[in-house]
Amino acid sequence: MMNRRKVFKILLYLLMAVLVVVYLAPLYFVLITALKSNKEFIVSSVSFPKELFWSNFVEAWNKAKLGLYAFNSVFYTVICVTVSIFLATFLAFPIARNLLKCSNKIYLAFVAGMFLPSGAIPLWRMIHGAGLYNTRLGYMLTMVGGGGVTLFFFVTYIKNLPRDLDEAACMDGCGYIRFVLTILMPLMKPAIASMVVLSAINVWNEVIGSILYLSDEKLFPITRGLYAFKGQYTIKWGLLCAALIIVAAPVTILYIALQKQIIDGIMAGGVKG
Repeated sequence: MMNRRKVFKILLYLLMAVLVVVYLAPLYFVLITALKSNKEFIVSSVSFPKELFWSNFVEAWNKAKLGLYAFNSVFYTVICVTVSIFLATFLAFPIARNLLKCSNKIYLAFVAGMFLPSGAIPLWRMIHGAGLYNTRLGYMLTMVGGGGVTLFFFVTYIKNLPRDLDEAACMDGCGYIRFVLTILMPLMKPAIASMVVLSAINVWNEVIGSILYLSDEKLFPITRGLYAFKGQYTIKWGLLCAALIIVAAPVTILYIALQKQIIDGIMAGGVKG
């Protein structure tokens, strides 16, 4: 019995080591490539750079116009995430408390929508028909939503909250909007933090929508700046990897800053009370 446990532990540790290598190897490759000249990358793509080219980050920032695009992405991310979180919260509460006649059916419809195609063609026709093509509003409307994983997570989290709070607020004459803003959302901080990070990553890393709905360079998000390093015959890998690190840095910092809240939210919302 003990031998089996030891073998199981060894296999588990080996599996964890393999997973660590699988996840860290691409990060290592991107980092060392970002610090290489294009000539050194061609000579050896996996070796550690002999000379560190920190200037790649400055050149990547300027050439890809990441300053302008970063401002656009911050604007899109803040607006889309904020609106999506509020919509999901206001919708999740009546569904979780079965305050609507068809709460379960509405909930199932939103959950089923998570497994359906994005509907890019009809959505493009709607945006174009509404005269919102190549506008900030039209682009953001394609990324705003109160359903999906956020709604699913919020409904599960709210079901764990005691109903006594609802009754006490009702007896005190607290309106629905005031209840959600002043009582419910403060109690949902861990869940909201988790979904803020997830939603922010989705909006920040979005590429396809910017190709479909935007043609004005001044409106491009930061991910479109990565196309600046692709030439007709070659790709400047050092600059591209430097730009990748710049693009990934904000959401990585956001995740690290909210890591505790994310873990608390997943632990609390993952088990139905």
